[in-house]
Amino acid sequence: MKRLITAGIFVFSTSVMAADIQSEQSLSKDCYQEWQSRGWTLGEDRRPADEIQGFREGMMRICEVRTELFLQGADVSPYIQGRLRDLAPYIFTADKDDIKKRILEVNDYTAYPEGSGFLSE
Repeated sequence: MKRLITAGIFVFSTSVMAADIQSEQSLSKDCYQEWQSRGWTLGEDRRPADEIQGFREGMMRICEVRTELFLQGADVSPYIQGRLRDLAPYIFTADKDDIKKRILEVNDYTAYPEGSGFLSE
């Protein structure tokens, strides 16, 4: 009987963890797609930013961090809030820890409405 209960708890907790991971991935993907819909362009030739691999990967990292913070209960929107000039220093070179630190740092001292979570100003 104990084994059956233990197995049931294990299956339930595994299912919950899988749902959390799926939820996080879904929200992160939604963040990225919402950013993509903005149609940001770069350079004189106005090349779509989502066609540049390094830029695309950087935006995914930012979306992943925003989603993680949001799901952890931080007062941060899971969606991109900044403008291109605000995000530029973080897109190509920042790792997730740097991005997280900056989002929380800016969130603490901006005059933006609660939950806006601009990346920088």
